[in-house]
Amino acid sequence: MDLREAIRLSYLTKGYTESNLQALYGIARSQVFEDGEEILKQFDNSRDLLIVASGSVTIRTVLGEPIGQIKPGMPMGEVSFLDGRPRSGIAIASGQCEIVVLPADSLLLILRDAPEMAAKTLWNISAVLCARLRTANNNIAALMALDEAEGTL
Repeated sequence: MDLREAIRLSYLTKGYTESNLQALYGIARSQVFEDGEEILKQFDNSRDLLIVASGSVTIRTVLGEPIGQIKPGMPMGEVSFLDGRPRSGIAIASGQCEIVVLPADSLLLILRDAPEMAAKTLWNISAVLCARLRTANNNIAALMALDEAEGTL
């Protein structure tokens, strides 16, 4: 997939103007990962924001348990981008995948100078995080129900 198209179609850039998109095109770079290759390492200090352009990525716990799948158009690394703390999970390529990297320092400079773009970006990241939180809550509720059912058998 073309880097510009991946950025334009991403959940991250919903509502962006053409000039907003152009700003991202100027700082973005593309990186290809092979099946099983680690894209993000837990506790790494990188704050770059990433977008899956093609393929898919599995998010795993430190014990290697899968906890989510990131598909094309979805951002990754948004928690560290926002809070500046180390990465909280492990991201592994599921098959070959292409990732768009938006360097945090460059992106933060752009957003500092474009408040409307910053608001849209934060709104879009919030929507993604809310969706992931709802999924996590549903998974926790299902595990608790399973625990309760096993306790009554």
